[in-house]
Amino acid sequence: MTREEKAKFLAQAKEFVLSMNRLETAVATLGQRLTRDEEKEAFKEVFEWLETTRDVPPNSYTREWARELLAHIGVLVQYDTYEGTTDSYIA
Repeated sequence: MTREEKAKFLAQAKEFVLSMNRLETAVATLGQRLTRDEEKEAFKEVFEWLETTRDVPPNSYTREWARELLAHIGVLVQYDTYEGTTDSYIA
């Protein structure tokens, strides 16, 4: 990997982390702007888009990672109280 390739990779990784931070912040304040049902509907629409979009290849890790990350973040919207899971495969 050249220095330029490494710098590009690091920039993409940093942007990903910053994007996730922006998403978490937006989710944390959804309740101030939307009702509970509207929050759930918004996440439903995001998951439907993720399932049908051609922007993300259907059999890519990106699609699966997005589902996992959104699901974890979406837990804040889906449950009044959530104390984690007992499933051992989720860290």
